[in-house]
Amino acid sequence: MILLTWLVSLALNAPGQLSFDSVIQLLEGRSGAYAGAHPPLMSALLGFFDQIVPGTALYLVLSSALFYVPLCVLVGGTERRSAMNWLAGALLIFALVTPLLLVYQGTVWKDVLFANLSLSTFTCLILAQRSDRPRARIALVASAAILGALAASARQNGLIVGLFAAVALGVMMPAPCSMRRRATHALVWALVAVGAHVATHAAIEATAARPIGSGMSWGLTVLHRYDVAGIIANGGPPFPSSPVTSPESEHIVTSFRRDYDPSRVDSLMSNGEVAAYFREMNRVPGHWWRMVRDNPLAWLEHRAAVFRWMVAPPDVRRCLPVWLGVDGPDTALAALGLEREVRPQDVALYTYAARWFETPLFVNATWVLIALVLAGLICLRKARSTGDMAVLAMLASALAFTATFALIGIACDVRYLFLLPVACCGALAHLAHAAPQMQCEGEASARSVGQ
Repeated sequence: MILLTWLVSLALNAPGQLSFDSVIQLLEGRSGAYAGAHPPLMSALLGFFDQIVPGTALYLVLSSALFYVPLCVLVGGTERRSAMNWLAGALLIFALVTPLLLVYQGTVWKDVLFANLSLSTFTCLILAQRSDRPRARIALVASAAILGALAASARQNGLIVGLFAAVALGVMMPAPCSMRRRATHALVWALVAVGAHVATHAAIEATAARPIGSGMSWGLTVLHRYDVAGIIANGGPPFPSSPVTSPESEHIVTSFRRDYDPSRVDSLMSNGEVAAYFREMNRVPGHWWRMVRDNPLAWLEHRAAVFRWMVAPPDVRRCLPVWLGVDGPDTALAALGLEREVRPQDVALYTYAARWFETPLFVNATWVLIALVLAGLICLRKARSTGDMAVLAMLASALAFTATFALIGIACDVRYLFLLPVACCGALAHLAHAAPQMQCEGEASARSVGQ
């Protein structure tokens, strides 16, 4: 059934749904000229597969394989399945045929790639713990380090996944192991992952047509401006040396409040007066920090409103619940030989997806709750299964990744937190796994990566 849903997703979406970002990254990969607004890994992968088969079809197969193949492996097992196994499997299949998974796995987005790489990372750790062959365990743990490094390269805050994977690796070792040995294993794994991350970036840099810009610097600039705008819109003075009641301040405040939107930064940055204000304030060192320090309540109110839109938006339609078709800048489309296109199957997929917009499916708070419930089931069940700790770490990493957007969120797009449903699918696949289970008191003698 998992393989069938994979084939259906490919058949409906191939060669891939391409949004503005997708088109830009494909052009970057084909030309080797990285603008720096996005982490270069996905653009490089698109360029690599584009040289083999022009377009995004081959990339789409790889990206989706990082999701569906781990699920197939996780649910495997020759033991007799219990009612809980079958229920978890049924819920997993139900999730896979919803538009959130069916369409997103056919969309060329770095958020999807990052989520799939994260699932593959923890799947390797689970398989390493299940294996009774030392060489296979070593290979799987090394593969997890490489996949974790790639996940960190796909998203700026993707380092969270590697940190939780390293902790899981240390905790999964058998009870006789000392804390020092656990920490050593986790540290060595983390160093291997960091080395793979650095090597990946160096390889991309070496093949780039020009030096890669700093995506972190660009992202921080957008984030800081959004924070300053939110502070002003929530009552903070625009000029520290000038009272709010001054004519100049009142004019700026009126302009910011008119265009400020906690659901996304886009409309605010298109305001000419706002742009002029930031050009002037760019000459003032530490302006963002001073605004946050002097107006903490206004900043917290802004951050809370932005995060609320990300996890529980009042109107999910404003948060790009799905993307279907091909669209992007005219120059980029022309350079790639693409045209704006919405195919008949895209229309059918949107009609199908739109029926779910009023349900909790596209609300990220729903997946937060599901992740907590799944973690609770794993923690509370009387008979533990090999790999439980890695699954708990995967769910915890998804929740921690979500929490980072309380500080760095700039838009409520559903795709930003796609790791949540992917991690939940991985947990359901693990719960559906048919394998001999061990009682809690026997865990100390169980097979583990540290044996």
